[in-house]
Amino acid sequence: MNILITVCGRAGSKGVKGKNTKIFNGYPLVLYTFSVIDLLMEQLNHYVDVAINTDSMEIIELTKSFRNFILVNREQALAGEHVSKLNVIRDTLLKTSDYTGINYDLVLDLDITSPIRTVNDIIRVIDLKNENKDLDVVFSVVRSRRSPFFNMVKDEAGKARLVQEARYTARQQVPQTYDMNASIYAYDPSYLITAEHLFDGNCGMVEMEDTLVLDIDCEQDFQWMEYIYIKLLQDNKGFEEVYINIKNIYDYKSNINISIDNASSQ
Repeated sequence: MNILITVCGRAGSKGVKGKNTKIFNGYPLVLYTFSVIDLLMEQLNHYVDVAINTDSMEIIELTKSFRNFILVNREQALAGEHVSKLNVIRDTLLKTSDYTGINYDLVLDLDITSPIRTVNDIIRVIDLKNENKDLDVVFSVVRSRRSPFFNMVKDEAGKARLVQEARYTARQQVPQTYDMNASIYAYDPSYLITAEHLFDGNCGMVEMEDTLVLDIDCEQDFQWMEYIYIKLLQDNKGFEEVYINIKNIYDYKSNINISIDNASSQ
């Protein structure tokens, strides 16, 4: 099986300036993703290419410490804060496939700003996708702490309404719901090329350990995630493995990296 791993990170960030390369417990945040990829590739018995799509000079500089990869220079049209990440991943697939001449069987996207994951989490996502050919995409989730059927509301003309109309009287009665933690996605390439929205096709999910997942939208979110991560390192060997390996890849300099500029993919 031919796998393309994508890592996508733009230079700008409205909530936290330079968050993709911001120091997180001693290392730039993006290195946590590079580290888990490095460990993953030691376990996979498949052909793997790694493509990094960015317009950030800081990320490009940090990639010098990573093993062989393909750099896809992000087009300005895909660098805005309202651009769908699905479009960026699709662009990465098309340019990388055009460059390598390889028809990939799976596209695995790992989000830079959701670094609290283990190698086993990623393998479970890959396995579920491979075992269920009818699924177009598999993504990672954690159990929701609130329910749209019971205690999540929206404002409708000044009145609070349940997000999902229901008549449950106890939290234990409601259907289990999950939060997409944006950490891991495994796509069927043909679906990725044609889909306009993630949920246009058949979706599957893999539950990860609840790490009090946070979306990094402000400095306080970043600080809370750092605080939580210290505790997680003490309790979870998988998280610790990724953290320890960062130093190994950060010191490794003998890499062969390829850059695909926008002109070469026209």
